[in-house]
Amino acid sequence: MIVCALFNPALDVCFNVEKFEPGNTLLDLHSNSFPSGKGINVARVVKTLGEAVSVAALIPENDSRKFSSFLCGLEVEPLFFEIPGNARVNVTILEEKNSCVTHLNSAAQKIPVRIQEEFLSFITGQIKQGDWWSFSGSIPSGFECDVYKRVIDVCNQRGVQSLLDTRSNALKFGLRSKPFIIKPNISELEEYFEEPIKGVHHIALKGKRFIDMGISYVFISLGSDGMIALHENDCLLCSPPKVKAVDTVGCGDAMVAGMLVAQKRKFSFADTCRMAVACGASKAMHQGPGVVTRDEVWQLMEDVEINAV
Repeated sequence: MIVCALFNPALDVCFNVEKFEPGNTLLDLHSNSFPSGKGINVARVVKTLGEAVSVAALIPENDSRKFSSFLCGLEVEPLFFEIPGNARVNVTILEEKNSCVTHLNSAAQKIPVRIQEEFLSFITGQIKQGDWWSFSGSIPSGFECDVYKRVIDVCNQRGVQSLLDTRSNALKFGLRSKPFIIKPNISELEEYFEEPIKGVHHIALKGKRFIDMGISYVFISLGSDGMIALHENDCLLCSPPKVKAVDTVGCGDAMVAGMLVAQKRKFSFADTCRMAVACGASKAMHQGPGVVTRDEVWQLMEDVEINAV
């Protein structure tokens, strides 16, 4: 089983407009609303690729039924710890005329430390040998910066492989537990090292720092340029196939899903890279987070170009 942790869920509302003009009233807009969060995005792709998956989440009780129904409809098992209140709401405005995307992300309610401890106890109770865990996304307001570190420590104690995909202090603390896989992007890398990072070799040198810390796999996402991947003494530049991009939101989450599935299936390092990049490329071809097709991923894997750095 692959388990995707979701610490900071949201309800996403997307509006499609021909032209967005601030200050005007826009009527009869096409919209779409759905539960979201990086853990859900990852789980959707994992399920599409054919693996059993669950989402272990901190869910505000007023929206629990929405999240549960959504995941069950995807054949993803919900493992919920409910808290009082409502989920935060994120609004995306897709402006067709200028191909412009505007995001409005609301703040989450501040969570008391007592609930943090109860939720961590719930999460650690779910960690079982043989499973793979993904810890991705931001942490709620009120949670301490070391929450990912604490649950990854438990994973390590129980022989469970974990992946960490976050930023800022949550990343800094989480790295101390040496997760099996990490997936920073360039901005997260620059924030961590507190300096600009330019060029393939500079990125590779920074990635090697994580390998030297004891992390087994380091995947640095480069957006439309693919990723740089490091494992032991190998460093690979993985370039994606050329595709017609429709929506790039959630491509990084699709890559995470590819990494998890490939590792669970004991793929080689190079084939793990191919699957991760192919998942990101497939996602870019479809509207909405977590949307890929299995056949497309297999086809795109053949066109991922891999070169040693």
